[in-house]
Amino acid sequence: MFISPFTVANEETSAEAIYLPLTPQFTVNLLGDNHYLRTSIQLQLRNNEIKESIEAHNPAIRHALIVLLSNNYVENISSGSDKIELQNRAVQVLNTTLKKYAKKEGVEAVFFTEFVSQ
Repeated sequence: MFISPFTVANEETSAEAIYLPLTPQFTVNLLGDNHYLRTSIQLQLRNNEIKESIEAHNPAIRHALIVLLSNNYVENISSGSDKIELQNRAVQVLNTTLKKYAKKEGVEAVFFTEFVSQ
């Protein structure tokens, strides 16, 4: 049986995305004077095994995100490109945390579904 590379690529891209909302939402103080960020986050995950690992290590996952989010000035997370950079850093931080506690990685993307800074 002949399997073309196109068949394999189509099978890989047809896998359904797994999304996991992190609840409750995050509210953190930002660096500087009297600024805060309130955000809701959903994760796109590689598979259900990663979802179970995130749920099992929820305190470590939330702590890592709180540290990341609170270590910003409001002016450094205000533009669209700033938010994309923050998303990318969140993916790295979450995969590092998962690797430490669950010995695996699998966060594909972080989505801010609500983002209010003041």
